[in-house]
Amino acid sequence: MARDLNASLTFRAFELQGSGILQLFEVQVQASPVIYEYWTGYNATIDYFLPLTTTPQSYTPFPIVAGESETDDGSKVPAMQIHVGAVDQQIVAYIESNDALRRNRVRTVFVPYDEITNASACMVDTMYVDGAFIDHEKEIATFELTSKGAVANITVPTEAIRRDQCSAIYKNASTCGYAGAETSCRRTKDACASKSNVINFKGFPGIGTKRVILA
Repeated sequence: MARDLNASLTFRAFELQGSGILQLFEVQVQASPVIYEYWTGYNATIDYFLPLTTTPQSYTPFPIVAGESETDDGSKVPAMQIHVGAVDQQIVAYIESNDALRRNRVRTVFVPYDEITNASACMVDTMYVDGAFIDHEKEIATFELTSKGAVANITVPTEAIRRDQCSAIYKNASTCGYAGAETSCRRTKDACASKSNVINFKGFPGIGTKRVILA
């Protein structure tokens, strides 16, 4: 009971900070075939739209909330965390058995409650899962997100700050260099390794992110 109370109070604090703004989430939970879950931290199903479209989509209640976006002096990749309360076996499986959903896309939609019939009245953050951890005392799972190809306030070549995705044009002689029989590529370092082509991987997996533990 104490753990449930701690989680409830933590999430209530986030709700008070974002009063009047709904947080809707499109979470990629499987890479192949691609499967998405559509969740909202609100206590009822929200009928809105798929991110950046006019296609209707229902977002079902789920104990999830977005933390603040994290930036510093513009020298690091922007980061965000999403927090999932009342952690169940589904979330534990994502973290322990599905590589914590790493490299999967998460789109967070912020929309005013009184504008949920307007597909364009929203702000969308697109980020990718970079890792996860569980606070067992509070029963909250935190997924760490980073952006791909985005840096705040500075101009650099895009590929210089990509983390897990290769920016090379597949089978291009000057950037990719692969000339084998495979017709597609997942654009990951593992995919390059399977083709004996790691030397031409155009990602930067050494770029790190900060971790902020909720107190």
